Amino acid sequence: MTGPDSAVKADRGRASWFPFFILATLMLLLCLKGGQFGFIGETPLRIPLPGGEKTVLIPSGGFILLFGLTWLTGLALLLAIPADLSDARRKGLILCLALLCRLALLPHPPSDDLSRYLWEGRLVREQINPYRYAPDDPALSRLAGEDPFHGDVNHPDIPAAYPPFILLLFSLVTRLGYTPMTMKLLAIAADMGTLWCLLRLLENRALPLSTALLYALNPVVLYSFAGQGHFDAIQNFFLLGAICFYDRKQWARMFLFAGLAIQSKYVAILTLPFLVRRDNLRYAWVALLAIGLPFLPFVTDGDPGQVFHGLTKFGTEYAFNGPVHGLLRGLTGGIGPATSVCKRLLAAALLFGWICFHPRQARFFNDPVSGCFFALGALLMFSPTVHFWYLSWVIPFLALRPFASWMLLCLSISGYFVANGILHHTGQWRLPVGWQIAEWLPVCGLWIRDIRIFFYQMRVPVPARPPASLSVIVPVRNEAGQIRDCIGAIRQNTAVCEIIVVDGGSTDATIATAGNAGARVLRHTAPPESGGGRGGQIRAGLMAARGDVVVIIHADTHVPPAALSRMLAVLGKQPMMAGGAIGGRFDGPGWKLRFLEFANSLRAVWLGISFGDQVQFFRRQPWVEQDLFPAIPLMEDIELSLRLRRMGRTVFLFGDATISARCWQTGVFRRTLLIISLFSGYLWKRMRGKTDTPEMYRRYYGKGRRQVSQNKRPAD
Repeated sequence: MTGPDSAVKADRGRASWFPFFILATLMLLLCLKGGQFGFIGETPLRIPLPGGEKTVLIPSGGFILLFGLTWLTGLALLLAIPADLSDARRKGLILCLALLCRLALLPHPPSDDLSRYLWEGRLVREQINPYRYAPDDPALSRLAGEDPFHGDVNHPDIPAAYPPFILLLFSLVTRLGYTPMTMKLLAIAADMGTLWCLLRLLENRALPLSTALLYALNPVVLYSFAGQGHFDAIQNFFLLGAICFYDRKQWARMFLFAGLAIQSKYVAILTLPFLVRRDNLRYAWVALLAIGLPFLPFVTDGDPGQVFHGLTKFGTEYAFNGPVHGLLRGLTGGIGPATSVCKRLLAAALLFGWICFHPRQARFFNDPVSGCFFALGALLMFSPTVHFWYLSWVIPFLALRPFASWMLLCLSISGYFVANGILHHTGQWRLPVGWQIAEWLPVCGLWIRDIRIFFYQMRVPVPARPPASLSVIVPVRNEAGQIRDCIGAIRQNTAVCEIIVVDGGSTDATIATAGNAGARVLRHTAPPESGGGRGGQIRAGLMAARGDVVVIIHADTHVPPAALSRMLAVLGKQPMMAGGAIGGRFDGPGWKLRFLEFANSLRAVWLGISFGDQVQFFRRQPWVEQDLFPAIPLMEDIELSLRLRRMGRTVFLFGDATISARCWQTGVFRRTLLIISLFSGYLWKRMRGKTDTPEMYRRYYGKGRRQVSQNKRPAD
């Protein structure tokens, strides 16, 4: 395959950048609007009912709409970043766009929590113990009377609940400027540091850098830090930094950052067991010092236990928007009993997580990410209070371990803002039960699905060693004009131990050309009703393969050698990864093909279903041992994707394979409708256990229809 000429390349390059610029501009405009939005609860949304006489009023609905559009735009940008960017330019682009969005949000009204940050930072600066004196303590009346932020401190009857290190940091920041903007800039600095660490972690794991946008442009993160200024960004920075040092086995620095993460937000202590292992235990004293030393200036002043009085009060006497806690509170009628049960459930969940997700497990290959994600996610599930910015604790891990359930929660959490609208109009801070159900019920359904898949995956053995070789299977029929270039491109990668061309009954010179090009040729000419078609061809090649990883490449697809090496890298560093797809671009010009590329990536990323021309790959051994590959004439690529998700995690690498556009030269709209019909019909019939792929095969190709190649099916 010679590839597109220079004019087509230039057209394709311009077309690939155009949607990115449009979406990036839209994202910046949404953030500018968010920065100038004003108080969240001031703008309700009125939705007219059928008939036009009545409307439904959604408190804070205007902001909820803005929040949702921001998240959807961010998800679209994840797919729109041009695939041919180098890693360095991709990182630079992500960092620049993230910073611009955060600066655009700076004018957004800060959270009233910032008033407490400033007040307690001032007390420390004045050498007054904020753990001993609540904001409304009469002893502080002189300071309170002259302080511009004291009147806005929430829960003024409760002393400080934050860790000592963060109070010392607040004190330092207030010396630079006693304003909410100073606190916001601190949050943005930590937030951008978190994004930098996240990009390093993605790079270390050979994962797509573009998935960092799940953090960088997530509205939960944007409004939590740049918008409202919450200091949880500091915990995220230190925790992600600790994991970066874990990867590099710099144990002293890792424990220092882990200790500072805990001293930034106590919840980070749940992640510490996943960072400790036998060979780094002798450095644990660094974490103990980082955790313990900041307490010294405060515990020597009065009761040492007073540093936890505020935290205990918040944790036991208040509850808001906790999913499990809210359900139990409704059943038991009180906060106390629900909190007691949730503590026990959380303890059991953490013990389970420590057993199943600890890096000592071969499945996680000395990687603490899954364990940290699980621990913080379990805390959110069983916590009495879940403010929207609490989700920021797990969102960095979402970029490393994408889950549809958590991505949906990043959208449904916008129901939280209804409470702001109710507060604005009634003076009461509450969230109606109906909104809590709408916020959590769909997510809980996906969590249950995730749990079921996890237990199935746990039964799949993990490989004993990283993969080292690739077997490439090329199913063909009448591809004499394409096969030589295809094989030539594949042979450029030294990890390819064999190229198996499986012929389905060619009448041209395909077999001879493939053999002369250096491929091993097999013939598989069974009829569609008896294990024929492309699924049967691929299965025949799979049973003859000997490489650690199997890659399926179409004869008219050109795959860069670096993309094949990347498959081995990501599977070698992620033992729980079952396989995935590369993705690619059509070799023709025009907006229709660019739209098809976007739609293909959209389906592969959000549904986890890749088509055959997106270059699917998977570990060979379990598929051969259990004879799992679907030998069906049509939809074998879809069925492969669905089975891969049960075998382990999958990944879409946003690659730049070049795909022939020959079957899209005419009748694009009609062909697209047919593909959508067959695809959706297969999924529906599969759910009912009544698939008939031979009938779909006949429907697609048509009786007596003359085609160039039977390789061009809906999965292309």
